[in-house]
Amino acid sequence: MRGIRKCLILVAFMLPATVFGAVRPGDLPDGTRWYLHADLKQMRESASGRELYAWMDDEIFMEIHDEIGIDINKEADRLTAFSGSDNGTVIVLEGNISKESQDKVLAIAAVESTLDTQSHKGKTYYHVRNYQDSRSDGERSHDQEIAFDGLDDEAFFSFAVRNKMIVASSDAGMRALLDNGGKIAGSAAHSGSLFVLTADKTFMQAGLKTDELTDEDDGWQSNIIRNTEHVALMVSESQEYIAIEAQLVSTDPRLTESIGGIVNGLISLQAFNSELDPDIRTLIQNTKIEVAEKVLTIRTVVDPKHIVRQLDN
Repeated sequence: MRGIRKCLILVAFMLPATVFGAVRPGDLPDGTRWYLHADLKQMRESASGRELYAWMDDEIFMEIHDEIGIDINKEADRLTAFSGSDNGTVIVLEGNISKESQDKVLAIAAVESTLDTQSHKGKTYYHVRNYQDSRSDGERSHDQEIAFDGLDDEAFFSFAVRNKMIVASSDAGMRALLDNGGKIAGSAAHSGSLFVLTADKTFMQAGLKTDELTDEDDGWQSNIIRNTEHVALMVSESQEYIAIEAQLVSTDPRLTESIGGIVNGLISLQAFNSELDPDIRTLIQNTKIEVAEKVLTIRTVVDPKHIVRQLDN
């Protein structure tokens, strides 16, 4: 499970879907708090995505292969995760996951946790529970820590749906996923639903409902965040460049205007700074800001080689 967490953290850093591709408005279940989606196949096959994918393969995917036995480069096409009020956390890894890799995941789960085999309408799934011993939380091994909503002490996973590894935080969520071929039925766009950004060739998507965060949540003390309802991010292909788009939905149009003014001011100050890293200066010069009522949109395009250089630094 540690490897899955690492892959999700990577997606969140850069940035629910089905085998048909990117997340679309209405795909997300009602009550979704956050979502992440990475189309690894699209990245591998796109001119602008190959550079970034190669870096991810060297820095992240090889370690995941060592830890959980799944070769992301050969066996994973898409990774989707989301969390909602009804179904808890759901993670779906899509691709031609080999029987050998499945056996490795089961073996690791059996060694590191308590593993129970269960069945739903003839489909097998597994219940994993962390060992309950006398050690304090600080003394537990990293392999026993699962950092996503509802996955702290237990998880359910299955390979019963063809070409998918499904992980859920609840038994009910797993049964619903098995009933629907690894999908949770989405709801049409409605008031308060999360923003979804998409493009023809989308590599990564993410969204977060920030209005549910509290002042006690670490790192969310900012007045801007407190007055933000939603944030959304998309990384996609734009000819041979990578396009990045972010949107912020605030509670007050005046706040949105202020944030847009601040960002534009920073761009103007730094655009011709001779001491600035050339890659960063090019990124800033290509950045465009739009404000429409409560929505702030930031768009930029960047050479994938520049992104890889910054990641290496």
